Amino acid sequence: MRDIMRVRAIAFDVDGTLYPSSSLNLRCVDLVFTHPRFVMAFSLVRRQLRALQQDAHFEPHDSASLHQLQATLLAQRLDTTKEHARDLMERIFYQEMPRRFATIAPYPGVTTVLESLRSRGFALAVLSDLPPAEKLRTLGLLEFFPRILCAEDTGALKPHPRVFQALSVALGAAPHEILYVGNNIRYDIGGSKAAGMRAALRGRRISAADFKFGHWHEFAAWARDYLELTR
Repeated sequence: MRDIMRVRAIAFDVDGTLYPSSSLNLRCVDLVFTHPRFVMAFSLVRRQLRALQQDAHFEPHDSASLHQLQATLLAQRLDTTKEHARDLMERIFYQEMPRRFATIAPYPGVTTVLESLRSRGFALAVLSDLPPAEKLRTLGLLEFFPRILCAEDTGALKPHPRVFQALSVALGAAPHEILYVGNNIRYDIGGSKAAGMRAALRGRRISAADFKFGHWHEFAAWARDYLELTR
């Protein structure tokens, strides 16, 4: 007997899930060479934020307060003013990087999968740590997602429970009725499973995911055979 998974909604990560991260990395090489200290510092600060948010008294509760803390931590690492750190952060990661998507395409098969899921009545959403709307527009996928969430709007990053709670509220579905699809074992799979959701990993690594796949045609076959809509 097939192990049928009954869900109402399916949500997706963006970077590395709907398109290859390497495509963006190649288009941002110049930024790494022109701002090497900043790019490294930003990566370390994002890691630091995830460590800090494990504290029950973690204060940010919206994107503005999260960005303020992020700029403060960046300024400390770069030994500069918070204003300068914030200007670099907003300009490079929130303005310039999204513009590099002009020639990036989704993984083969993504559009077909989304069309199929939508036609079957599943509610579709996106949940990403960084603002996803402009990326989706450039990828040609915006039409599939009436619900687009940025984790930063909750004042936290994946895998914080608050992020996945916001997803559940936006979809109007209980956690066990949601399948989350991502490529990061700790942030995507660990975060969604801890929130009580089902999870699918775009990748072959060992994880707690309910399903893992390397190519989107594999996900399409699994979704066709093992996902049923809960009404």
